[in-house]
Formats: sequence, structure tokens, C-alpha cells
Amino acid sequence: MLTNQIFNRKSVTGLNHLKTGKIIKSNPNTKPQPTVLVGVSSGIAAFKVVDLVKRLKSHSYNVVVMMTHNAKKMISEKEFEIASGNPVASELFPSGFDYKDVLERREVEHISLADMASVICVTPATANILAKISHGIADDLLSTTILATNAKLLLCPSMNVNMWNKGVTQKNIQLLKQRGHYFVPPEKGRLACGYEGTGRLASIDKIERAIVKLLHRTSDLKGKRVIVTAGGTEEEIDPVRAITNKSSGKMGIRIAEECVNRGAEVTLIRARTEIDPLVTMKDIRVKTTSQMLDAINNTVLDNDVIIHAAAVSDFVVKNKDMRKISSSKKLTLELVPNIKIIDSIKKKNDKIKLVGFKAETNLSEKELEKRATDMLLRTSSDLVVANDVGRMEVFGSDENEVMLVRRNHVKKVPRANKQIIAEHIVEEVLGLFAEKEIKN
Repeated sequence: MLTNQIFNRKSVTGLNHLKTGKIIKSNPNTKPQPTVLVGVSSGIAAFKVVDLVKRLKSHSYNVVVMMTHNAKKMISEKEFEIASGNPVASELFPSGFDYKDVLERREVEHISLADMASVICVTPATANILAKISHGIADDLLSTTILATNAKLLLCPSMNVNMWNKGVTQKNIQLLKQRGHYFVPPEKGRLACGYEGTGRLASIDKIERAIVKLLHRTSDLKGKRVIVTAGGTEEEIDPVRAITNKSSGKMGIRIAEECVNRGAEVTLIRARTEIDPLVTMKDIRVKTTSQMLDAINNTVLDNDVIIHAAAVSDFVVKNKDMRKISSSKKLTLELVPNIKIIDSIKKKNDKIKLVGFKAETNLSEKELEKRATDMLLRTSSDLVVANDVGRMEVFGSDENEVMLVRRNHVKKVPRANKQIIAEHIVEEVLGLFAEKEIKN
């Protein structure tokens, strides 16, 4: 899971073994600024990145440039050092490397760089560096730092049109997107090699805006209190057996993480899940549907949003046995409809923003939208996230595709990593607050 948390454990001043050996003192009286690592690989558009670095510095960001060896053959490191005010990092094992020194200081350059990064932007990103990142190859400082970081990764491809169109390149790009990395796609035009087509580095304006957006998205839910439910509830048959569903809880947990990363105070109410959240939040564990309802009722009045992503058991066993049922004879279970948590939420707090989830199987898009709209109206939800679990394997998968249905519009999100899906959902939630501001 990639997060956009800002790391300030180390500053660039601690990297005494950078190639240039420069020590840049920071002002201890100023608020630490986010650090952007700009990775420059050996595309001919590398010269344009000097302007990007200058622009990032104008935002008062701390900027450190990492260059591959071939990139250094195309443009002087000095230009980036002047633009960034920091030494260029390029050597995985700098001259004079001594393992004893590393063990004494407990500081390794690529880990220090990885930890300080808020965003890593690779521009231009050649077909080669995309292939290395997509397959976890770490054979130089840039690729090793990327493998070690938890920062947001923004990739800005630039290459010959034939290289861009190759199946292997597109497959690598899809892998990277599915893992939650971000792209500023290349543009069409006349390329440095003389070809016409897609492969030209996106404008520096676009890349700058993308970096700024990634850096500042942590604050757009600041001051909001959010409940997220996740996982599959279970209902007992007897003390050792239960009926449940296939939910892994991944979607709900990715949404909760995204809300935390955008500054919200999050309460996660979860049943059985296959993963744990990677960021800190209030974490309430439940098993049954009634326990989840109790937890919601205890918190719903104090929150601004509830995103009800949990897969709540639709049925409960009538007359469950209080002792283990013998397995030596045939057993018939009578199931009765379970309580519908989502039906009661707005009755408890009519001001809360309610996001419901609707899973169906093998429906047309039109019918899926209709059923989501019906649920929206019946439950007084503000947003319904609908998906067809019969079209693709969703349960336990890291990917999903959804339809986001509100009263005034419908948005389709194609198959992507659940982290990306979570970001789309949270963006829609932000739109609900924007609507309220416009009405007021």
C-alpha cells in the first residue's frame, strides 16, 4: 500500500555521503516542507525537468534530484544542483563506501531518500525504468529507492512511439496502475527521434499540477469524522460453525486508509478481514451483524460520514444450537432475513453523509444503475457504490470496477487497484460536501 504521508525523520542534510558531499543547513525555526524526489532517467526530454525542479522550489518544497548513469550523459548534474539547491544523488555505492561506517551510523542513502520522500516523480520515465519498477528490479540508486519507499509514485513516460505501443510496455504500465501508482501520460506530437505519435513528455505544467495535487490531498478531509465499515459478518450455526460470505474487507480498509491519508479522523468498524490497515485509526472489531449495528449506533451521532462497505450477512440462522451439532447426521438449517443496517443509519442521524454498497451478479449496466438508484432512494443514501461481482473475481482480489451513483450523476470507474477505486470513492464523498456548500 502506497501512502502520501509526509516523512520528516531525516533531512537531506543527513546524507553526508552524497556524491558532492555538500551539506545544506536547514532553518530549524521554519516548518518542515514536503520532500519531492525527482528521478531523471535517460530520455531526451531530461533537459525539460530543470524547469520542473525550479517550479517545485518556488512552492518551497524540498527537492532532491536522482539521476541514472545514462541520464548524466545527457544533461549536467550541475544544472539540477543549481535548480534544486541540493546535491544530485546518483550512486548506489558512492566513492569511499565503507560498510563499517554504515553499521556505525545506521544510515543508508537509498533508505534515507525513500523515507524522506512525500512524492517520487520519475520524469522522463523511459520504457526501461518502467519495466524495472514493474518487475521489482533494483540495480541502481533510483530503482532501489523506489522499491524501498512508501511515498506516492508519479510516473511521466517519454519514449519513441513504437516503444510506447509495444505490448510489453503497455503491460508494464497496466501492472503499475493496478498497484496504485500514478501517471501523467505522454502526449502526441513530433518526437526527438523524428517520429510522429504518442511518446512526447507531458507538459511541465501538467506534471507540476499532478505533484502539487498529490502533496496536498492529505488535507481535503481535515476536520471531518468518518466511519468506515469493512469485512464480512458471520452468524453462528452453533458454537463452532457459522455462515458468512466471501468478503475480504480489502475495499473497506483501502477506503479507510485513504480517508486517514486525507486528514480525516476515522473509525473503522470491521468484521472478518484478510488484511489489516497500514495506517493508524480507531479500529473496532466485531463478528456479527448485530454487533456491527451496535458499534455504528454508538458512534454515528458524532460523525460526518459513514461509508458502509462491509458485506453484512443477509441471513441469520433461526434457532441456532447452543451446543456443537453432531456431524454424523443430516442437517437442515432454516435461515431468516437478517437486519438491514443501512436502513437505520439516516434514522439515527439524518445529517450524516451515507455511502452504501450494492453488489449484484450478471446484470446489464442499465439494470445495475437502476438497482443502485433504488437503494439510494430507499435508504436515503447520498452515494451508492455498485458493482457486478459476476463479471469478474472481486472477493479477495486487489482489483475492482464500480459504478458510483448519486442523485444527480453516475460515474463508472473501470477495473483498477482497490486503492485507486478508494480514491475515486473519496473524491465523490468530497463532492457531497461541495454540493452542500453550493446550496448554502
